[in-house]
Amino acid sequence: MVAREVWNTRVGFILAAIGSAVGLGNIWRFSYAAYENGGGAFLIPYFVALLTAGIPLMILEFGLGSKFLGSAPISLKRAKKSFEWIGWWGVIASFIITTYYSVIMGWSLVYLLKAFTLGWGTDTEAFFNNELLNVSSSPWNLGSFSYPVLIGLLITWLVIWIIEKKGVQAGIEKSSKVFIPLLWVLLIVLVSWQLNFESYL
Repeated sequence: MVAREVWNTRVGFILAAIGSAVGLGNIWRFSYAAYENGGGAFLIPYFVALLTAGIPLMILEFGLGSKFLGSAPISLKRAKKSFEWIGWWGVIASFIITTYYSVIMGWSLVYLLKAFTLGWGTDTEAFFNNELLNVSSSPWNLGSFSYPVLIGLLITWLVIWIIEKKGVQAGIEKSSKVFIPLLWVLLIVLVSWQLNFESYL
């Protein structure tokens, strides 16, 4: 039997947990959702949900995994056999989230390359729909294939595979120590840049 890997440092575990919990939704959709749903008032139900459901469930998941030394389905099965199906819901949800996040990461890579030349021009919506996605005018016509999105998606999958292949300590922990601080640096740069726009003020 192969020995189960453990985290090398507490910081690595915390950064990996932050990366897992924050996700693209909090960065990509949060500001838009806050704006559409009352601005600062939106933060009240957000933090209530976070404090009453999000954080307690995350602590419960970590506790079960630590006590029973297994994935969600295995840990819940060891706690009570009839609870195994609840763990599989988490696995299925993670698979679905990873599937569409990979596509969004592919889009982000394309935008990163286009950012050097501002390749999207003045009409960003037309660029996204017509050039990046090749959206057709009819739902019955699938449109043409988008090679930039495919290449971005393949690069994303390759990076994920390499990180997973290296395991917990050499893969997930080390990449979390690089990518999570980098995320905060990028957020600070983006917010600072946005606040310097005259139209913002």
